Amino acid sequence: MLAGDTLQVAYGMDFDGNPEGGQFTPFSPLAAVGIMFLGGSSENLTVNYNWSGYLHWGPRKQGTLSDPFRPIGPWLAYPCGDANMYYALSRPGIDYDFMFTAIDHTSQGWLPPPSHVEEFVAWGSYLTTLSIGPFDLPPKQSINFTVAVVGGDNVHHDPTAFDRLFDPNHPEVFYNQLDFSELAANANWAKRVYDNPGVDTDGDGYYGEKRICNGDTTWYKGDGVPDFKADAPPPAPYTQILPQTGQLTIRFNGYYSETFVDPFTGVKDFEGYKVYCGLDERETSLSVLSSFDNENYNRYIWTSFSAGGRWVNSEDPFTLDSLRTFYADPEFLPLVWTKSAPYKHGTEHHYFTRMGFNQSSLTNPHGIRKVYPDATKPPDDPKLWSEDDLIYDYEKPVPKYYEYEYVCDNLLPTVPYFVSVTAFDFGFRGSSVPPQESNPLNNLQRAYAQTSVDDVESENLDVYVYPNPYRIDADYPGHGYENRRGDEIPDRSRRIHFANLPRVCTIHIFTLDGDRVRTIHHNYPDGGPEAMHDTWDLISRNVMTVESNLYYWVVESDTRTQIGKFAIIR
Repeated sequence: MLAGDTLQVAYGMDFDGNPEGGQFTPFSPLAAVGIMFLGGSSENLTVNYNWSGYLHWGPRKQGTLSDPFRPIGPWLAYPCGDANMYYALSRPGIDYDFMFTAIDHTSQGWLPPPSHVEEFVAWGSYLTTLSIGPFDLPPKQSINFTVAVVGGDNVHHDPTAFDRLFDPNHPEVFYNQLDFSELAANANWAKRVYDNPGVDTDGDGYYGEKRICNGDTTWYKGDGVPDFKADAPPPAPYTQILPQTGQLTIRFNGYYSETFVDPFTGVKDFEGYKVYCGLDERETSLSVLSSFDNENYNRYIWTSFSAGGRWVNSEDPFTLDSLRTFYADPEFLPLVWTKSAPYKHGTEHHYFTRMGFNQSSLTNPHGIRKVYPDATKPPDDPKLWSEDDLIYDYEKPVPKYYEYEYVCDNLLPTVPYFVSVTAFDFGFRGSSVPPQESNPLNNLQRAYAQTSVDDVESENLDVYVYPNPYRIDADYPGHGYENRRGDEIPDRSRRIHFANLPRVCTIHIFTLDGDRVRTIHHNYPDGGPEAMHDTWDLISRNVMTVESNLYYWVVESDTRTQIGKFAIIR
């Protein structure tokens, strides 16, 4: 049982890590796995931990006058029958660790070790029981409770430790060199996800328990109401796409991304942006065109154990200025200090790596750049913002300082592109959580690299249709113009495109005899990347595929009516 001020984990592991020839192999079981109780629908619950091992022996209390010893079956520890099982489960208590079986615990009220203790410990196999209660459960009723299964790697880190150090009569020498830090960190992480420290979930004014040290407040316990919330990425930035012929300008504002405070860690952990583009809306089809991430660095500290040691990174990333201040060296270059040539700081050894790519330049014309490079950072309080600080291109006024753009050019104007901008953080190093990124599908937009609707209307441009003629034998799907996902039947995947449309108009399609084939209502009063474009699927208003023929099209808007022809050849 791994126990502490706030953690109780019943764990199991291989006794020695199963080395071969004095070395661990890729198949050596170095980790531990545990189970812990997080909470339930009743209060004042007790967590009990019991185990029984070889020949069904296990720790038992001696008994007292007020609580006499009770046999629970033919064996010392393993209960026989439901009544004995309930008795064993309901008695409060946590057994000592299996590894300490040979130690005499009679002074703490336990029975003496078994006579075959050497054989017992060497066998190394035992059955664990974790019980929680009491619960008042009427017939046909149910209760809710939550347990977590947690793991921790590298508990064993020295393949020779067991042979060198383990003595059943002095197990603490071997036990103390085991590394349970990952198991404890993951258990703590599970507990924090279940009940977020410092969060008043039910609004009763109680936020949990905290410690204050040197003016810093650390919340270590929640309010007792489950949250089930983990580390969250920053929200994706507001995004708009400005199309031009053969080019898409991707504008985005990251005010809410960069000022986001992670509700779990309480830290502003924004790290950067990624711009994605693809030829369909599947996440697997998206590719990163460009990225930005803050210039900062991970610091690794050599952490020693009684036998060996390892490099540990448990801190948030450092900016270059903060490192130069910390090491009192205005010329400090962190990447000079590597794992093979670390920096010696007092009694510690440090080395550094980039956090991400450190692609922090915002002046590269071929990358992400600031739209208003001369804009100053606004005050934290929005009430102090001035009109000169703001732009109104999104659903809310946002500061110019956080406005960025990326230009994607050399695009085909005849095919749609799917564009997204995500924000990501630097993770939560204290619990080995990697960087989290917003979902690129959440703000995915489709756009054509065609003349924008503003230019269409201001310059009174004429509507045009493509492909014209539409040829059934042209293999448009094979060239990526239609049915890119390959999940549509051919007669339902065909498209004729109308470009240079005004924001609001009606498209009519007629045969040469004047029969109306289809009417399409094009309605984008607020504009947008598709406001100048629409398609027809070659299906008539009677839900039939159309035949080879010459057709008229008519586009009617408030300002003009345009007429043209196109052909369909089968």
